[in-house]
Amino acid sequence: MDASSIKCYFDWECNSDQENLLRLFSRFKIRLDNFHFSHSSYPFKIPPIATHISLHCSSLTDYAIPNVKKFNIHATSNVVRNQTFTFSPDLEDLEIYTDQSIQVIVPPNLRRLNIRTINGLTNLVFKEMSNLEYLLLQLPNIQSFDAAEILAPNLQRLTLSSCEKLFNFDGLRKFQHLKELKIENSNYPMDLFNEGYFPELEKLLYCHCKFPELEDPNNSLLTFSPNLKELEISNYRFQKDMLGSLVFPPTLTVLRLDSLIFNYDYLGANLEYIHVRTSKITCKSDFRIPHMAQYFILDANYLILESLDFMYHLPTSLACLHLIAQESGKMNPATQLIAWPLKLRDFALENLKIDHYTLESLNLKHSRLEVIKIDKGNVKTLETDLFPVTVKDLTLKEMGIEKLPDSFENLENLCVLSFEGNQLREVDPVQLPMATLELLNVFNCNLRFISPFLVSMLNDKYKNVKLRVNACGNLNVSVIDIRRALKAIKGLSLYVTELDKTLIEISKHSSRLKCIPEYIDPLLKGSQTDDLYNGSEFSSDEESDSTVARKRRKTFPDFFTWGNGVNLG
Repeated sequence: MDASSIKCYFDWECNSDQENLLRLFSRFKIRLDNFHFSHSSYPFKIPPIATHISLHCSSLTDYAIPNVKKFNIHATSNVVRNQTFTFSPDLEDLEIYTDQSIQVIVPPNLRRLNIRTINGLTNLVFKEMSNLEYLLLQLPNIQSFDAAEILAPNLQRLTLSSCEKLFNFDGLRKFQHLKELKIENSNYPMDLFNEGYFPELEKLLYCHCKFPELEDPNNSLLTFSPNLKELEISNYRFQKDMLGSLVFPPTLTVLRLDSLIFNYDYLGANLEYIHVRTSKITCKSDFRIPHMAQYFILDANYLILESLDFMYHLPTSLACLHLIAQESGKMNPATQLIAWPLKLRDFALENLKIDHYTLESLNLKHSRLEVIKIDKGNVKTLETDLFPVTVKDLTLKEMGIEKLPDSFENLENLCVLSFEGNQLREVDPVQLPMATLELLNVFNCNLRFISPFLVSMLNDKYKNVKLRVNACGNLNVSVIDIRRALKAIKGLSLYVTELDKTLIEISKHSSRLKCIPEYIDPLLKGSQTDDLYNGSEFSSDEESDSTVARKRRKTFPDFFTWGNGVNLG
């Protein structure tokens, strides 16, 4: 019997006759794509029946299995201390994770090698590997890369993880075809890129690295490979004045900086993608976004925009602009007309205390933005003519909005509309652009009624339109209003907080109502129940329209309207 594209998973935590079972696979010529075996209590032998083998808490009597292309080994307490692993020369991809002291005879034809150790000592024996393209090493006890004696002249991607004792990186310089280097949870490789080493290196990532203290940071230069295109430095001990020591090559187009003191004076002119995450930034009148930038994300705990001069000189190629204050920020109103770049599609402001006047001064209506997300402010009354007709995703979170416009229909491309965290409470009927709208988010808006947002769906031309509404967090929402909306509008899908037994019961029979559990503070005053339905009537989505109508007439008359809810018939 011949078979292909078969994956087998065996998990035996007790003694089983696995070898006889495996011999059956071999006898019937069953070939597996992926063979995963875990929790074997004693070593066993696998015949050549699979191209990819994964072992978890299991060990073999022989790892040199013909025709195996990929081997994943999670070798922990089940492995004999100082065991030697030898593999078939057919192997192309090897991954070993172990906490034991072992020896690995690395096969010569690998294309990918991943060795991770913790606590234990791993002795790696290498031959020349001319095919090796990717190498990941997690060796806590390695002190010099020369000691590894790795012969891989065509290596392109190298990751060094948790090599905490490694200080001598000179051995890396033999990998002159390296295109990507990632160093994480290790020491910073001082002087590694001096004298133009790594001419083909395009991507460099330093994550959670320790940085040695420099005696004179102002007179120390930290250079990079001459043709580097992408650089990421994140979350390590970066001295206060060290950013001025960085010498970015002119080829650099992508820059990500995280958890370090940042100075925008050192942004390269040719940068196209900039993402900065830091503690505090104050942008003065001399701040400018690099003129080649396409994506610019400034994310700080404290962000102060003393001047908006940079907004009057935005790059023509800019497609994304995010200005984010995680804890506190301030943005003054624009004093000049902002000419938004024609390519700009994504714009976000967070925690910058945007009031109505500031929002109006941004001149968003004359942009071509498709995504607008503004978080934290005090707008009070919202008007749709503040926004461009091109907008598809409009998110106004915790903006102090109390009154909505009568209609959003002029935003004819709108797909997502979010008012999360605005205390709307009483809402008059609002016309929505149902030809395009897919999601309405009114999470935690202190609403009593959902129906005012649904009046557009009563139009015959929208009877087949589907709309998802997230109304969770509205603890005083009217159950009757929800029931009427679901029965009158077949295209409505509604998410509410799991607070009322009637809604929970209805949700068990409806694919369009989801009750989401939420922790409720027991000290919180109970919800108003003057108009909550107390009966036991509920219907499934499969009931006929006549049945639903008959139950609706029995439960409440068609002409009845609760408070400011809308009569949906």
